[in-house]
Formats: sequence, structure tokens, C-alpha cells
Amino acid sequence: MKTLAAFTFLAFCMLAPTVDAQDSDYARSYALPGISAEVTAYTGAPSGFDPTTASDEDLQSYGYPRRPDPNDTKAYAMWAKAVATERITPELGSNLGTFHLPNQRIATLSTIKNTTNVVSGNWSGYSLVGGSPKLDEAVGAWIVPNINTQFEKLTGYTSMWVGIDGNCSCNDLIQDGTSQYWLNGSVVYFAWIEFFPENEVPVKNFPVQPGDVIYAYSAAVSKSGKLYGYFYLANLTTRRSVSASLVAPKGITFSGKSAEWIVERPEINGSFENPLPNYGYAYMDDAWAYREGSNAAITYHEEANENFTMGLKGKLSKAYEQDSDSFWFEWLAY
Repeated sequence: MKTLAAFTFLAFCMLAPTVDAQDSDYARSYALPGISAEVTAYTGAPSGFDPTTASDEDLQSYGYPRRPDPNDTKAYAMWAKAVATERITPELGSNLGTFHLPNQRIATLSTIKNTTNVVSGNWSGYSLVGGSPKLDEAVGAWIVPNINTQFEKLTGYTSMWVGIDGNCSCNDLIQDGTSQYWLNGSVVYFAWIEFFPENEVPVKNFPVQPGDVIYAYSAAVSKSGKLYGYFYLANLTTRRSVSASLVAPKGITFSGKSAEWIVERPEINGSFENPLPNYGYAYMDDAWAYREGSNAAITYHEEANENFTMGLKGKLSKAYEQDSDSFWFEWLAY
């Protein structure tokens, strides 16, 4: 078992980023260690800016998530709550050696109605698959779970996130979420964004704690001939939010073939086969995806979808449907 001192993520590579020449009043672009493409942190919006009345173009320009159909009262109410939080400028780092991998599929099992059961080495949760037009946005809200491993001398990792792609024949995965680590007697909670296959990018000034309600938005956006991953994280408990974007890594093609809501074992220094800390139960709500050109929410199992049980030599974590847009995760073993 590697010791706490051996892991680079505690430092998060907290080197001062280099600000490039494309700063504006409301966005700052950075170069970060280990990240080959441009990173942009959104700093706010003009005085008097109201996301509920802003144009779609202005929402994107100032780093806000896309507005759902106002006739979908639940999706719109959650979005309105998230964009009403206090925006702070994210301080972004680079967590070298940490990746939130695509689905490591072990077996495809039975299909019941439109849900196919899958065994995964690193994921538990749900994924929409296929369909047209492309899936280009995923949102979700969850309660940060309390890691309860105080009687175990181990080092283990778990993350909760939403994302686009990663459960398909794709080479991209756009995702953001929170991580809950048990480090041989210490607990670490933090938020992050990622455009795989680049490293995780932690948000250093956006604290999260067990019991906090987190709203997360991941989207693929094409503009000015470039592909971006757009991210918005709101802590609805502390009433603060951050927004950022990452340019797609070189060689990446956006597929839009899947959307995910996941509890996983992240890859740390080349391995995802690490112990899964005891999170007990975790809850995710408002699990919606959107297709290109549409503001109509699709629930996590409304169309063809997969339900993942995590395990290699035994079941480690599983997700159970609660209702049309929410479900539970259950920890089963280390």
C-alpha cells in the first residue's frame, strides 16, 4: 500500500498559472502544469446581469449553463437556483496522475425494458446511450457522501460526477464532480473538472463537505472552430458557484454518444484497482441530459440506458432507481 506522502494529488500541483494575453473582464485563460490545452476561468458577469432573462449567447459567454425549457418546471427551478448562487473566480490546479477514466467494461448482462445491466471495473451508476442528435450536456445534483472508514487502515478513492461520452467507442470524456478520499486515517473532499484524456483539474477555492448539495453541469460547446468542455459547479449549501472551460485535448473528436451519472474509482498513479472507501449510501437527483439544439431535458433512463455495478472480483458499488430523475448508490465492499 502506498503511503500518503507518495501521492502528488495532495499538492494539486498548486503552481501559479500563467495568464495568457486573452484575458477579458469576465474570463481569464491559463496554462496549467500537465494540461496541454487552454484553461479558462470565468470571473463573473456585468453588473445587473440576470441569467433568467439573458440570451443563450450571453449565458455561454459568461460561463452559465444552458437554460432548460421553462415549461419543465423542475429542471428550470433547479437551474434557476444554481445560477442564482454567488459566482467566485475558480482557482484551478493540475492533479498530475489522477484521471476519471471511461467505463472499464467487464460484462454486459440482461436488458430489461430499456435498461441494460453492465459490470464495470470502475463505474457504478447510469448512462444514456445512443440516439440522435448528439448528447451534448449532462446535469445532476447530489449530496456529498460522508466517508466512514475510520476503523480501516487503508488508502482509497471515490468520486461522484456527471459527464458526456466515456461509455462508447469514444476518445473523449467531459466531466465534473467531487472526490471523497480516505488516506490512511485522513479524509479529503474536493471538487474538480476534467476533459479526458487530460489530468484532473481540481478547483482549489471551492470547498465541499459531507452533506453539501452539489449541482454539476458538463457540456460540449463548439465555437470559433474549437471544441470546449464547459463546466459549472454550484454548492447549493454554501450558495457559491464556479465556472470554467477546457479546450479539447489534441486528437480528440467529440462523439456525443453517451451521458453519465457515476460513482467511480478514479485512476491514481496508473491504477484504478484501489480500495473503494465506505460511503454507505449516496443520492443523486435531477439527472438529466440534453441533445444538440434542444433545451428539453431527458431523464437518465428515459431512453436506452445502462446501469453499472462496480466490481472486479466482487460487487463494490451499485445504483438503484428511485424515480424518473433520481437514484441511490450503495457501497457494498472495499
